[in-house]
Amino acid sequence: MTRRYDLQVHTDASPCSSTPPEHVAAAATAAGLDGIAVTDHDTLANVDAVRDAVPDGFDVISGVEVTTTEGHLLALDVAEAPPQTDPLTVVDHVHDQGGVAILSHPFDALRQYFETDLEALADAVDGVEAINSRCIRRRFNGRATAFAAAYDLAATGGSDAHFPMEIGRAYTGVESDGSLVDAVREGRVRPSGRGRYLSGHAATKLHQFRTATSHAVANLTSGGILRR
Repeated sequence: MTRRYDLQVHTDASPCSSTPPEHVAAAATAAGLDGIAVTDHDTLANVDAVRDAVPDGFDVISGVEVTTTEGHLLALDVAEAPPQTDPLTVVDHVHDQGGVAILSHPFDALRQYFETDLEALADAVDGVEAINSRCIRRRFNGRATAFAAAYDLAATGGSDAHFPMEIGRAYTGVESDGSLVDAVREGRVRPSGRGRYLSGHAATKLHQFRTATSHAVANLTSGGILRR
């Protein structure tokens, strides 16, 4: 039986998401997944909170979406967030912790992406996110899929969910027993799901606008500008 893991899920520990851990847990369970990787931006802050909220038997992988000097990189099964530095150094930090390193939406030119030292990256990482549901243009996921095939790398899928309704839109299938991270290392995974989710980006922009406006009002109020 195929197990399904969404390998890129954000909570409100990421500045671009407003979803608390308990809502992530509920949505992931409702989506019929077997597990998720909690991959907030440069932090592991909410991994334990999601674990506490899921039912017994549901697998929560500790992860980080690391901001490198080029694109983003998923660090899975790590105990601490790698530094925000060049991609190869980040991969070394992930491997030093016994985790796996996966290129996140690596060729999405509308977001941070990878364009230099691609052969060295291919030699270093464990996998490539071949289906990211927030890649608006089909060719972004297409190039990631081709890159994984060309370098014989594991191809994974993740929703890149920032809101509950996105969780499970893309996922990674695992046919065999054992841990998800071992399956990635051994290439025993397959990406599935849908891309081109434009409305998710619109919701993120609205959330960021509301957050920025709220902070601006709070700063003005604390400075006495809006006080009577």
